[in-house]
Amino acid sequence: MNLSPRSLLPTTAILAAVVGLAACGSSSSSSSPDTSTTKAASQPTAAAVIKTTDNSTLGKILVDANGKTVYTLTNGGAAVACTGGCLSVWPPVILASGTSTATGGAGVTGLTVVTTANGKQVADKGLPLYTFTNDTAAGDAKGEGLSSFGGTWHVVKVGTAPAASSTTSTTTSSGY
Repeated sequence: MNLSPRSLLPTTAILAAVVGLAACGSSSSSSSPDTSTTKAASQPTAAAVIKTTDNSTLGKILVDANGKTVYTLTNGGAAVACTGGCLSVWPPVILASGTSTATGGAGVTGLTVVTTANGKQVADKGLPLYTFTNDTAAGDAKGEGLSSFGGTWHVVKVGTAPAASSTTSTTTSSGY
């Protein structure tokens, strides 16, 4: 079989186009993820839907769309900003791109949106919401009462004042 450069031209052009399209299509899905703590921690959690669930110890609590318990960080009743290394342990509940409000399930009231260094963050009665990386199962509340990053972490409970005024005892943890 005798192939001339001229007869290979259409085949080469098609092959180049396929390779080019494959590279374009795969660049966004196969590129290395950004491993910076702030960027990774502040990715939106689903559609920022906040709902309720029953916790055997704490009663009815708020969770995100994935069932992860949400917390507030306060000191003396005032919100404390979670920044830097805090975000790798306590990811903020951020609104999805193009969304301007958080959606609350049945029994959820008081949701607001606050603009923080993390983006448009979902808040409960003005206190920014976070999840805890050590909560591995839906409804876990392992971060309740932990003191770290300049304040105390509280699970958001349904039908109570913001957790800052809760009487839950606190545990000091040097690990978080």
